[in-house]
Parts: sequence; C-alpha cells; structure tokens
Amino acid sequence: MLFSTMLASLAAAGSAYAAVAEGSWAVRADFTRCNGSTPLEAVLGGASDESSLPLLPASSVTPNVTDFRIAAPFAGSLVIKPHGAAGFGSPYPPQQVDIEVFNQPAGNPAVWSNATVKAGTQWAPIAKIGWNTGNSVPVDAKQKEDVSVQSTANGGTLVVYYCGAP
Repeated sequence: MLFSTMLASLAAAGSAYAAVAEGSWAVRADFTRCNGSTPLEAVLGGASDESSLPLLPASSVTPNVTDFRIAAPFAGSLVIKPHGAAGFGSPYPPQQVDIEVFNQPAGNPAVWSNATVKAGTQWAPIAKIGWNTGNSVPVDAKQKEDVSVQSTANGGTLVVYYCGAP
C-alpha cells in the first residue's frame, strides 16, 4: 500500500525525484546540465544538520543532483558554488534562491511556502524553478528582477534546474 502511494505520488509529480508526504518539505538542486569543467556543489544555508541529510540512500544519489529535507518553519537560501570553495567562491553576492516554509498558511489562497530567485553572480544560472505541487517558472540568466514561486499545498519539493531546463 505504501509503495503504491509513493509510486502514485511520483507519477503525479511527473518526475523521478522523491515523493514528499503532506507536511514534509524538500529542496532539489539539479545541475546535471552544467558544463563539467568546474565541479559544483549545492549549499542550503539555514538548514540544520538533520535537515541537510539526503532524501535518497547514498547508493541511489545522482551526480550533480542534491536533495535536502527541510522542516517547517524554514527560512534559508540555496546557492550553487565551486566545489570546496571558501564562502561562495566570489567576493560578489551569488545568485540564490531564498526559501520560506511556514508552519501555518498565510493569505488567500493559503500559501504554505515561497521561493524567490535573487539576482547575483552565477556559477550556474538558474533556468527553471518550481514546486512539484504547482507550476514551474522559467528564469532568464540575464534577468535582474526577482522571480518567485509559491505553493498552496502543505508539503512538496522545490525543484531548481541550473544551466538548462528539462
């Protein structure tokens, strides 16, 4: 029964990322489409040690895809930087995704989470962002304005594609 529920959740999401139960949250950084000349890593600021554990067992982890679990409430930022670099790898502010997940929904319709792409130095430009429970939004690498996506579902995965959208 549990397997069929998870399988149905994956099919409904239309992708191969891990299904997330109601009230549970995750963030996926997919930089598989980036040029491999500079090794990159995803960093989720604001995550506790428990929050930053991979969703999937190490044996099933895909190279250049990083999954994080997060718990509500959450406020933090997702950044891609050169692997092993101190700080963000640049003296300039990086392009980042500010993520907020609320304990209780706010507004009408009820918003449980928000993710905002902030312009900055790009090691890997964000191409597309969205919650698996709603619409995705393409992001132009030259865009200077913030781009936001919200979720009205209690639980979900924020999926951020870098260097090209699927």
